[in-house]
Amino acid sequence: MDLDRQEAALDELLRVAGVVYTEEADPRVARLAEVQPLFPQYHRIGHKRQAAVRALTADRALAERCYAAALRALLADEDPNSPRHLVEALARTVGGRRLAVDLGALREGGSEAEREAAARALHWL
Repeated sequence: MDLDRQEAALDELLRVAGVVYTEEADPRVARLAEVQPLFPQYHRIGHKRQAAVRALTADRALAERCYAAALRALLADEDPNSPRHLVEALARTVGGRRLAVDLGALREGGSEAEREAAARALHWL
């Protein structure tokens, strides 16, 4: 799993949306990092994803302006379950049909990674 690519895509989405993410110190995360060094990044990605979802669902015009960045963040997520949150937010704000058409086009003509990500995302529509 390419967490760096996923986090960079979420950072871009947050930047485009004008959302400032501030990481709060959490001693539980530090303890878990001792046994799983990637846990802090995984945890941070989850919080960034939720910040993006809250911003997108709160403002349809913002979701429309951020649609391309949101789609890139969605495609960068290799987890089979977590894309559900962005898919649901985008389906509610820009429309499930539009999202299905765009994901279908990527599934047909995208790179191998895009085809796989689009198929995972379509599962949640």
